[in-house]
Amino acid sequence: MLPFQTLIPLQRNCPVPLHLQIANGLISHIKKGVLAPGSRLPGTRSLSVLLSVHRKTAVAAFDELTAQGWIETVPSRGTFVIRHLAESSPSPLTGADKQPLPAVQPGYHVHKNVHLHIPVYLNRGELAFNDGTPDERLAPVEALSRNYRSILRRSTSRNLLTYGDTRGNPWLRAELSAYLSQTRGLQTTPDNILITRGSQMGLYLVSQVLIAPADVVVVGETNYWVADAGFRQAGARLVRVPVDGHGIVVDEIEEICRTRPVRAVFVTPHHHHPTTVTLRADRRVRLLQLAVQYGFAIVEDDYDYDFHYQSSPIMPLASADVHGMVVYVGSLSKAIAPAIRVGYIAGPTELINELGYLRRIIDRQGDPVLEQAVAELFREGEIRRHMKKALKAYHQRRDYLCGLLQTRLPHAVEFRVPDGGMALWARFDPSLPLAALSEKAARKGLYLSSGSIYDPAGKCPNATRMGFAAMNPEELERATAVLAAVLR
Repeated sequence: MLPFQTLIPLQRNCPVPLHLQIANGLISHIKKGVLAPGSRLPGTRSLSVLLSVHRKTAVAAFDELTAQGWIETVPSRGTFVIRHLAESSPSPLTGADKQPLPAVQPGYHVHKNVHLHIPVYLNRGELAFNDGTPDERLAPVEALSRNYRSILRRSTSRNLLTYGDTRGNPWLRAELSAYLSQTRGLQTTPDNILITRGSQMGLYLVSQVLIAPADVVVVGETNYWVADAGFRQAGARLVRVPVDGHGIVVDEIEEICRTRPVRAVFVTPHHHHPTTVTLRADRRVRLLQLAVQYGFAIVEDDYDYDFHYQSSPIMPLASADVHGMVVYVGSLSKAIAPAIRVGYIAGPTELINELGYLRRIIDRQGDPVLEQAVAELFREGEIRRHMKKALKAYHQRRDYLCGLLQTRLPHAVEFRVPDGGMALWARFDPSLPLAALSEKAARKGLYLSSGSIYDPAGKCPNATRMGFAAMNPEELERATAVLAAVLR
């Protein structure tokens, strides 16, 4: 008999239970071939004596091995390592003269959507003037994790671990409906809300439901590239109109409507993406009137409504919509942290139901437990407390970065202090090409976008977004110093 007492050394103070240590030890020796297929194992009574453990521990170890398919018990004969173990390394197919390598090129045609081939920014911990993301260090992690654990421990929460409503957790939809009413003036019920995995998923769903191939969608001359890509993926023809210091030029939209049918207009009226300007009140009124007159949908992306620094923010277009023309898209990822993929769409019930049907074949549902935890953060007032704290921090960071740029780079960068949001729109001197500047900054550990994704019309404004929210004052100081050094 093999010396099991030395083959399977047990650690009595280890957090891994003894029966699992025994099972894992036996599995290791089966894989190594020390215990060959068909080998007879000692009975649980003998094994317990050899390893100086209670017989129940040996029984539990054998039960685990049986459950995993490593051993089998033959009545009146004993317990054996199963005879037909899966091979640890696959054999080549019959007739193959060499092992295949991992494939790079498929043997069939793949249709490439070039408009989607945009590099993805990954936060690797370096200094970064990003697109405008929140500081995950400010996220209410303790409250969120406490709620998440509490929910999983409740016997009444078992229904959250199975399939639920495709439109999202009903408690979160109710909380969001109330929140949007209190903070944005939207008149909704939970049936007007669809929970998504962030606003990007929301924009994709909306584009797929609203847009048919060759439909005209009006967007800004500078625009959020994700929205552009989503509309193009749906087959839309994008028609661009200028964006000035007061937002998208609505008179230009009216001229387009007079000459051809328009299916949708995409706007970010609170802080236009990427330039951060706010859509003027008279243009808001006129845009709503045109939507009713010409029958197009307004897709309103309100990605950072909660972060306004000057005074009370202007209400969304959706708050003044009495004809069901506005589809309102928002996200909690900006408010809490990028990894918290919770967004929402607010719109007429018929549209929300249709979006739910589409979402079902893409992503059956979101994370009901996470959504419940976020709903409880709303109910406890934690979201509002976090918003207040984050707003103060981001306001200070905006002012700090603007001060640094004005004093250290007065002739290199031109910008307008944004009323809100998490980034400023910076125009660099034409003698400082952003593409080259971005590469030089990257070599010194600073991320700065080249601005190409903000220039779909090819006007070469030599401008980019400089996110300030994710860096504290000390990091903003270092990042600006690196940028100044690169410029020199």
